[in-house]
Amino acid sequence: MLDFVNKWKHKIAHYIDVRLQLMKLSIIERVSNVLSYFIFAFITLFLGVAILVFLGISIGEALSSLVDSRALGYLMTTGIYVLLFVVLILCRTAITNKFAGVFITMLTHIDDEEKDDKDEHHNNPA
Repeated sequence: MLDFVNKWKHKIAHYIDVRLQLMKLSIIERVSNVLSYFIFAFITLFLGVAILVFLGISIGEALSSLVDSRALGYLMTTGIYVLLFVVLILCRTAITNKFAGVFITMLTHIDDEEKDDKDEHHNNPA
């Protein structure tokens, strides 16, 4: 009888160890997905700022030649940027909700194996 208990004790310990390893891997996967998204967002932000700077210079120069005043051309460009900033502030709730949705989806995504385990447990509550 003691041999039977030791055998099951070893199997249960092994099962718990495998489940813990699986949970660690799942956490690592989710954290790596979030970090990769942050890195992508940072690179996109960096390139977006560079594009906005050069676009602002280009628009400023174009408007300067139209109004024959460099200062007025750049002032008009600044007005365009201020208008874009105001639109961004007005849309902040929608933007933050979109990003929150992306992060929630990334963090709560159920893998196929986890889904199968949950379905199996749900169908056989034992």
